[in-house]
Amino acid sequence: MYSLLRVSGCVFQQSGRLKIRSAKLSAMSTRIDAEKIEHELQQRLNNRMDSVRELVKSRQKVSDARDALGAAEDEDARRYQAALAAGWTVDELRSAGLGEPEKKLRVRKRAARSTTPTPKASEQGEQPAHHG
Repeated sequence: MYSLLRVSGCVFQQSGRLKIRSAKLSAMSTRIDAEKIEHELQQRLNNRMDSVRELVKSRQKVSDARDALGAAEDEDARRYQAALAAGWTVDELRSAGLGEPEKKLRVRKRAARSTTPTPKASEQGEQPAHHG
């Protein structure tokens, strides 16, 4: 079966050959089924939305896993610090196969010391010595 395309009273077959059809046949192919078109487009839109919904679910799983990993790493770091506080040394823990945690506990930053920057030689008025 060939698909037909009506152009100015001419009908093209899918094979690319031109055939002239009667005006009666051409007139029959001009009916547009709006409901069918709308239904088909709505189906396409639904499929696209379904793919985005699945992507959102996947991204949420990744985010949840990262959060869980962060919480587990924080707990590991707390337990490691507790072992050190109980008297174990870093070397003892390492020799037992318990190296330092991947993620160390965040330590509160101390207020930065206010230091005055040391002036550069050019700012101190020093001139390079000329040897002559």
